[in-house]
Formats: sequence, C-alpha cells, structure tokens
Amino acid sequence: MRTGPFPIYNNRIYGIANSQLTPENMAELGAVLGTILGEGALVVAARDLYPPSRMLKRAFTSGLMSTGNSVIDFHSATLPELAFAVKRFGAKAGVHFSVAPHMDSAIQVKIIDAGGVELSYEKLSDLIEMYETRHIVRSIPNRIGWVSYAEYIHDIYVSSASSFVDSSPIVAKEPLVVTDLNHGPASDVLPSFLGSIGARLVAIKAGRPPSALKPRQLPPVRDIFMLQDIVNASQPAFGAALSTDASQVFIIDDKGRYVDPDKLVAAIALMLPEGSRLVVTDSTNRLVDLAAEKNRLYLLRIKGQASDVSRGIRKVKASLAATDSGEFIFSQFSLSPDGMLFIGKLLEILSTEEVKLSSILDTLPEIQEYRLDIDVDENQGRKIIDHVASLYTEIVVTPLSIKYRSNGVWVKLEYDPQKSRLTVCGDATNKAAIEIVKKEYEKINQLIQSLS
Repeated sequence: MRTGPFPIYNNRIYGIANSQLTPENMAELGAVLGTILGEGALVVAARDLYPPSRMLKRAFTSGLMSTGNSVIDFHSATLPELAFAVKRFGAKAGVHFSVAPHMDSAIQVKIIDAGGVELSYEKLSDLIEMYETRHIVRSIPNRIGWVSYAEYIHDIYVSSASSFVDSSPIVAKEPLVVTDLNHGPASDVLPSFLGSIGARLVAIKAGRPPSALKPRQLPPVRDIFMLQDIVNASQPAFGAALSTDASQVFIIDDKGRYVDPDKLVAAIALMLPEGSRLVVTDSTNRLVDLAAEKNRLYLLRIKGQASDVSRGIRKVKASLAATDSGEFIFSQFSLSPDGMLFIGKLLEILSTEEVKLSSILDTLPEIQEYRLDIDVDENQGRKIIDHVASLYTEIVVTPLSIKYRSNGVWVKLEYDPQKSRLTVCGDATNKAAIEIVKKEYEKINQLIQSLS
C-alpha cells in the first residue's frame, strides 16, 4: 500500500475517516481534481449509506465548487449508477465514497474519468502529487460552481439496465433470487430492477446500517453462511451477496454452496457463446483458461485491477470482463463493474438455457493446489487478513479470502471460520509457487505467534 497523504490500494484512495481522510483534506483534494478538470466542468458524486461517506463527499464537493466545477449530487447511489451517469450526463468525472473492504472505519474513494473508468494508478498518483504541492486554482466568487440534486438516477439506471437484459425467458420462469444488500444503496435499486425483468426477490440487510454496526465493503463471513442457510431453505435460482457499493457480487449456488469467484468466472466462461471474447485479471485461477479453451473463447489476461481490465476490454472489443474479486463488466452497457447487472444477466442465461448453476459448476475440472493449513480463531483470522492487506499493493479481496503477489507469484489465504482454519495455497504445478507458499506459511505462523 502506498504511503503519503493518503494510502492507495487497488488504485483507490483509502483511509480512516476523521484520521487519514478528513473534511479538510477531502475539500482540498476536491479542489485539486477541479483544478485538473478546469473551470466549468461537470462532476457527478454519490456515496453509500455510511455517515462518514456522506461527510467526506460533501467536503469533496465543496472543493470542486471552489474551482468552478458544477456537481450533480445523487446522494446515496451505487458505483454502477454513478459510472453509468458519467457518460449519460456528459460529466468530466465522477467520485464515489463508500466503506472499504478491510479495516474498521475505513473509507475508499473511487474517482471515475469521463469514459466511466476508474483512474489508473498513474493518474491517481499525479492527482496526489498535485495535492501535496497544493496546486489549486480557485475561481472568483461569481464563477463558483453549483450543486444540483438528482433523485431520479435510480429510475434511469433501472430503465437502462432492464433493456440490456432479455427478460422474456425470465418472465416465463419467474425465478427467485435471495440477495444480501449489505446495507448499501442497492436497496433502492435492485428490487425495481429484478421486478422489471420478471424475477422475484428476497432481500436481506436492506437500508441503512444500524448505528452500532461497523460496516465493510464486503459482506462479513458470518453473513455469507447465513445466506447459505436461507438459500437451502428457500430453494432459489441462486443467492447473491453484494458489496456495499454494488460493484462486486458473490454467489451462492442453488445447492447452498458458496461459489469461489475463480470458479464463478470459469462457469460463466462455459456459458458464453462459442468464440466470445473474455477479459480477466492475471490473478485469476488457470481454471478459467481451461474453461475458455473448452468453450473456444478468446481469453485475454490483464495485469492490474478492475480499472485496468476496463481499459483492456476496449482494446480487444470484448463484451465481458471479470475479476477474481467478484467484479463483472459488460462493456456495451458500462465500463464499470456492476454486481446488480450481473445478477440480471445470470438469470437471463440460466432461464434461457434452462439449466441450474450447480450443474454448470459441477462440470468444472479440479485444479491441483498446494495447500497448508493453520488453526486460528475468528479474531486471529481477521487480523491476519487485514495485516496482509496492508503490506501489499496488489491484492484481491473477497469475503472468504485474500490473494496477494509475493515475489511474482499469487498466494491465496482462505479463511474458514466453521473449521477455525486458515489455508495458505498456490498452484501445485508451479515449483516456484510451492516454495513461496511454504515461506508465506512460515510468515503467517510467526504473525499468529506475535498476535497471541
């Protein structure tokens, strides 16, 4: 993770609210972005339902106004809605505030360019360098920007997303989906979206988070297990857990099994039309290569995160991109990852093919992995994952695991609270990976001892 005025991880500004990220420095950062965009530019802004996100967004907005930028404020809205709105309204940029994937009380700031893609690491670094030199050009009073409030972004998004899904087979079957909304803005969007395409929805954890809750971007492990129990009881087409900003989605199949994101991408590869083009991150398991080869897909691996994949998908003119952190990008709709749209498209595929998700997953081959287990309690498991996340700039975080690149090799830590076990694993066919897994296993053991 980059050090400096703000930590950066996965091309996003990240920090503890009222400590690393304050109203004062967010106002200045907004003014820096406004200076880059130039006086008169239009910016769209949104946030999740967590109070610190609201506080920091308003401060950032004041900075944009001070440099003559006008802002359309969508209040609480998902990242997919914001990215869609950037192009819809011809904005020069968009900014979204939400809780972060790890560390309590942390907020992440996602900045979207005019094409609807998150800023690259290089452009984000340039922004922060300008902030450090206080390179800000303020406007004279009569040119200070305006703020407009738009409540209708949900309706615009639902109308557009619904038209992107072939709802005929869905309407015929009326499939049920159980969804964990993780106390995010999707509460105001997903019910209308799924209803408009003919699906039924059982929603849990909708609306604002309880005041005593310390929310995170990703669904907690215990809630994943709760979702599995609900799926087993209700027998839906599948269950889905959304990240707070709805950019990521994690799936429970119709048999109540949590689907590892690598396996989900491979399953989707098997269901795409033959000859399709699929873009994935380089950290994605080689299981996806086998699925793509079997289905005769053109597969392109991109080094980096979702924003890098978004840029790659345009170069090869692919219709779909996916990451092993639950992100799916439908380039003909938007260049931003969209967990809500993925739920709709997955319903479309399953209803059209008249197949269950579990039957597709069961056809995937087994991949040999070198695995070493460590006994840990829940508190230790969470601390270890948070610690690892703070050490590396290239990480892939999911509710049950974290991947990180160590000496050029991707290592995965999987936590199973039911078995009180942490697993360190890597590709068993790669000798270098095996040796690195052994070294990481020793490091984790030493870390556990230091936490005891």
